[in-house]
Amino acid sequence: MDHQASFSSTEMLGWIHEMISFGPRRAGSPAGLANEDYLIGKLKEFGLSNVHEEPIPVETFQPTQSRVEIATGAGRKTFNAQWIPYCCFTPAEGTEANLVYADPKAFLHVADWTGKVVVTDIEFPLLDVGLIGKFSMGNYDPDHTLQAVKHPATWVRLGWHLYRKAFERGAVGFLGILKDQPGGSCRMYAPYGFKEKDILDKPLPGFWVSRDDGPELRQLAKGGAKVRLTLTGERAPGTTHNLVGEIPGETDECIVLHCHHDSPFVSPVEDASGCSVILALARYFAKGKPPRRKLIVLFSAGHFYGSIGTRRFIADHAADVVPKVALEITVEHVAKEAIETADGDLVASGLAEGTGVFLPFNQAMVDSVLENLQDNGVDRAFLLPPEGPLGPYPPTDGGDWYQAGVPLVNFISNPVYLLNAEDAIEWVMENRLPKIAGAVAGIVEATEQLTKSEIAAVDFVAYKLKMKFIQQLVRAKTTRFGSRPVY
Repeated sequence: MDHQASFSSTEMLGWIHEMISFGPRRAGSPAGLANEDYLIGKLKEFGLSNVHEEPIPVETFQPTQSRVEIATGAGRKTFNAQWIPYCCFTPAEGTEANLVYADPKAFLHVADWTGKVVVTDIEFPLLDVGLIGKFSMGNYDPDHTLQAVKHPATWVRLGWHLYRKAFERGAVGFLGILKDQPGGSCRMYAPYGFKEKDILDKPLPGFWVSRDDGPELRQLAKGGAKVRLTLTGERAPGTTHNLVGEIPGETDECIVLHCHHDSPFVSPVEDASGCSVILALARYFAKGKPPRRKLIVLFSAGHFYGSIGTRRFIADHAADVVPKVALEITVEHVAKEAIETADGDLVASGLAEGTGVFLPFNQAMVDSVLENLQDNGVDRAFLLPPEGPLGPYPPTDGGDWYQAGVPLVNFISNPVYLLNAEDAIEWVMENRLPKIAGAVAGIVEATEQLTKSEIAAVDFVAYKLKMKFIQQLVRAKTTRFGSRPVY
């Protein structure tokens, strides 16, 4: 059913403006806490019940000085560089050492790294939508533009395993060249614990450096040039919160409507845009006819802190909520597609960034999702299994629900600027906001006709087994059979 008219893109964009006005909404930061207060206020304003915060202890990370200076033939040069989140600080006077280059493709590294700063290239695998589409369960792409999309999957960092290896071999610092970053930015917030064992376990000071500085930096590293890394700041105990509100239903079963509320930078797309959709849905259902199932609105904390909010909510409510969840719905990143010009600049293509929609292995959910995408004009969307070539669970902040045995529908787009400071308000796809909200509203209403078992049913058994096999092939290729983990 077409629900677009029930949602205002102007109002939703206004909420995004208000959220980004707080600044980078990192877990436990003043901006993050201000945004939490804002969202809690909105849920109360919309009339939700049982609106509350669930605290989560974290450690905040606030750099004060950040500098990479290298001795060149023309004197000492300061390189544009971005600190790696939660990496080790240097002494106040900095750390001086010689550079050494580590080829990420080398089978063995025989050079002496003791007391050195390791330089390497960080690459991104190719996101080939045409190839991924071969494993999809359907798509809505009326203009046939989606299959041609090929751009770096900038959330997967090949070569990051050398950071750990550098520490193990006695290095004192790390510089990663973002070789494949479209637009050439070095201002990336990653890795942020999504697949790391521990976001706090980064024992070397480290920085990202732009691909544009890569040729000079490689040459200096191969020549053993002297570098001074300076990274000072404060790590301190802090608290972030999961934010929860409820819309009562007629049964004790429930549906979770979810987005994370934190962000790496000001980040309108990541993820003020997703929050605006969930806010709009919260008000829509709070003012309408009571749903059959209770709706839990969840703004989770700390996606950029190892997805701690989603994981904590599942763990904390393993007995009282999780068994009753019939469906979990996450919305992330309502974004314009960016393409790179011949001059290396990012410009809008005029199209929406392709949207992956992860959903259960059954025909009823495929039919429902596809119908609502079409009815609400959510084009450039393809339906993906919850596990397959992109991993054992969706690469979303809702993916942990699948690991917990809960069926999900997760919307996500991954534009190439997503994790970067270049994520700006002009990259939000304003006219798509009500379309996504309308599609989600339609999916929620359609599932009223399905039992909890029907939503979770696995109709495509052979297909699911095939996806498990594809997972292993992709893992073997990208990680060299697990010897080079990626994050």
